[in-house]
Amino acid sequence: MFIAMSGTAHGAPITFNTALPIGKNETLIRQQFIVTKFSDRLNGTRRDVTVRAGVSVLGYGITPKLAVFGVAPLVNIDREIGTMSSNFSGLGDATVFARYEIYRNDAPGKTIRIAPFVGATLPIGRSGKTGDGSVDGFAGLIFTAASTNWNFDSQIKYVANQTAKGFTRGDTLSADASFQYRLLPNTLSASTKGFLYGVIEANLTQLQRDRVGGAINANSGGTQAFLSPGLQYATRRWIAEAALKIPVINKLHGTALTPDYSFITSLRFNF
Repeated sequence: MFIAMSGTAHGAPITFNTALPIGKNETLIRQQFIVTKFSDRLNGTRRDVTVRAGVSVLGYGITPKLAVFGVAPLVNIDREIGTMSSNFSGLGDATVFARYEIYRNDAPGKTIRIAPFVGATLPIGRSGKTGDGSVDGFAGLIFTAASTNWNFDSQIKYVANQTAKGFTRGDTLSADASFQYRLLPNTLSASTKGFLYGVIEANLTQLQRDRVGGAINANSGGTQAFLSPGLQYATRRWIAEAALKIPVINKLHGTALTPDYSFITSLRFNF
């Protein structure tokens, strides 16, 4: 879900990472706002949950190939189950990770990059409310192909969740793809400052079952897939973007609550 920009005004995925680099000693700042809505009806009882998150990202280029990132979300959760309601606000679990470019092939007006990443989620949120309470590791691989007309990004990621206070969230395996196509300007010139991209992204996630006290939670796990159309304006130093993440597959087990949509906006700057 995080990117770095090179000296060219490339597009980039909105819902996940890219292999485009952060220059040595350069800093990337991203502020993302996400609203996710869940709703359904269980045994005649209406269930509504709205999650609002402000996600702050800081990235730093240690070398031309190696970059490190820190992510800190501020979360607000509204729950309405029948006539009962609750609200939780606070810091969510933080994330730190490193990304290293292992392959680069540049040509005039285009580039191909491959970069693995590895990191961990740290339990700074309120356990059971805005956080999971466990230290969870993850790793993955990113492929990026960028040109002046279009950009393609894909990612595969595995998250190994650990146990905290008798609860273990199921591991997840996800695959993501993003295609960004330049809508404007129609022709390029020396005065071109930025590009407007149309974006379409696909996200597929396989969730393993949660465990409580060692026993499998029957209302957990399954398969989810999303499509995310969006718009993005990219310059050499900043990107503004918005996307609507729409579920197309929600095969979750038992009474697990399914998402209706997520609306994502963000600004990114590199210095």
